[in-house]
Amino acid sequence: MTWLNSGVRVLLLAQGTAARWLREELQSLKVRIRLTDGCIEELAREADRAARRAAAAGGRASYSQLLREQVVVQANWARQWTATDETMSGGDPAAQAFVRIARKYALPRPWKLSEPVAVEVERLRPAWTWAADFRPQPAGH
Repeated sequence: MTWLNSGVRVLLLAQGTAARWLREELQSLKVRIRLTDGCIEELAREADRAARRAAAAGGRASYSQLLREQVVVQANWARQWTATDETMSGGDPAAQAFVRIARKYALPRPWKLSEPVAVEVERLRPAWTWAADFRPQPAGH
């Protein structure tokens, strides 16, 4: 990373720009789950790490562009996590980092319910009360 990009990075992080961008991106993606400030900050730090890795790998874009791209990636992970119960790709290090953060801050996920199926229950005799078929178990079982 060049000295100019390093200076821009320090300035953006000091101002909290990554966290603000992440909040704006979550709002534009219509993520209805409210993320705590700690969760937002940690996701912003993860976006910073990814942007630094991309810059070190010879990224031709500026640090601010790389950070913005990584903030969008983090916001998309949050949208996917809170909108579906699909499994996150296990081999992707970015997905693993997001899952670690999501579990740390207990981000909720929707539950996919199975299709209801009617099951016939055979009773020994007609039940006139709710506990008619109750048989107490002997002690020690």
